[in-house]
Amino acid sequence: MNAVEAIQNTKEIYHLKEALINRSKRDYLLFILSINTGIRLTPLLHLTLHDVMNNESFKDYLESSITETTDIYMNTEVKRALTRYMDNQPQKTNYYLFHTKKDPAHPITRQQVHRILSQAGKEAGLAQPISFHSLRKTFGYHAFQQGVAVSLIQKIYGHATRSETLKYIGINSAQIPKLKIDVHL
Repeated sequence: MNAVEAIQNTKEIYHLKEALINRSKRDYLLFILSINTGIRLTPLLHLTLHDVMNNESFKDYLESSITETTDIYMNTEVKRALTRYMDNQPQKTNYYLFHTKKDPAHPITRQQVHRILSQAGKEAGLAQPISFHSLRKTFGYHAFQQGVAVSLIQKIYGHATRSETLKYIGINSAQIPKLKIDVHL
């Protein structure tokens, strides 16, 4: 399998969003949840409505017991995609969010996620191939670019070292800004 990288260009992210929303609200949600949380694939595929909702509203965090790393924040983009998706879904809390078309009691497979993303990448005109790891890497890359500490990204990923996280998101030492901590006491 070829190595994949983070999607650094926000226009490409936009084109992927368009391709996915035109195809399926489920596939769009899978993309949005992935690039906005960095969650691993297995916990993602096993998410149920109960995992993301409290009574009539969406939770603010996916709990660490679900994510297998740490509590992960669900931002407004994720909640908007969840709302869009849930409009046409049965409200049974034990159903998988990313269920097969035939049976909401069964999640889609890893292979199906690969097919979904591969096709969306082609439809969006991406030059490089994408996979689920592209989405996780995209989350980390853009979080880092927006000033999120590497240690926090590392915690979400469950990586053992800072260097492992930087390598995973495609950041080399020349791209790390020098720290300027100017404390005036």
